Amino acid sequence: MPIDEEQPEFALEIKEEAQRGLHKLVVSSQIGGLLHHAIPIIGPAVVELMTDLAIQRTNRRMYEMFEHFTEKVVEIGETKVDREWFQSEEFQNLLFDAFLQLNLTHDRDKIEMLGVALANSGAPGFKEEDRKDLFVRFVREITPQHLKVLLELAPQPAVVYDYPTITPDTQSFQASDIKPRENPDEKTLEFLRWSRRPTVSPDGDDLLALQMLHAYGLVEEGIKSSIKQPSISHISSEGQAREVLRQFIKNVENAEVERSFRISPLGDKFLKFVGLPKTSAEANKQQEG
Repeated sequence: MPIDEEQPEFALEIKEEAQRGLHKLVVSSQIGGLLHHAIPIIGPAVVELMTDLAIQRTNRRMYEMFEHFTEKVVEIGETKVDREWFQSEEFQNLLFDAFLQLNLTHDRDKIEMLGVALANSGAPGFKEEDRKDLFVRFVREITPQHLKVLLELAPQPAVVYDYPTITPDTQSFQASDIKPRENPDEKTLEFLRWSRRPTVSPDGDDLLALQMLHAYGLVEEGIKSSIKQPSISHISSEGQAREVLRQFIKNVENAEVERSFRISPLGDKFLKFVGLPKTSAEANKQQEG
């Protein structure tokens, strides 16, 4: 959806102001003065090339980011987002952080995540979230490998079913008689979704990726060990105590440790903030586009 065709007016205002700010940022940087002074013959040419390329490439990425931003605002509903938030200093800081990332990445998935995150920052459910800047920085820090394993841990939407009542006359029912409940309780859906979130026990590159995500607090780690607690109820002499201790040390040395991971509340909130995981309809729409 082109950003200039029937888009929310304030989204266009944000885009235009952002472009002006970016141009001033590049042009007024100290790099230009350094090159002019250090290499006066070719310095100006380098500055011109650098500035043009920076503006063109970053503008292209910014345009793409704001397309995703605007599409998300339309999806949420312009009347539901907080217009005052998008005019606040906090949003300006968030926007500037996103700009910095646009200069450092050409990954289209990350650009889309940034656009969706900026839109969600003023949406119901996120207006009071005080970790918005942290989530935007996570976009920069995580790699496609990290995102892949994090999405594998994402809780899936839950469905509540209504089962027919068995009476002495019916005694049983068919699978086709089980129907999804209409207007299920939101708390029940969220409880089921969260309680059924996947757990994985990875190795290799996936293990390294999940350990980094654990360091960020995006996943929780569980550790199982084969070490058994020694029985001391039968100890009646110093010799027996030494033998129990020797066996325990041996078990510790030969113990097997199994690491498992599942998504944390912080990781779940982060994925929601950047619009992941996508629904089947969203994924199909993107492929068609």
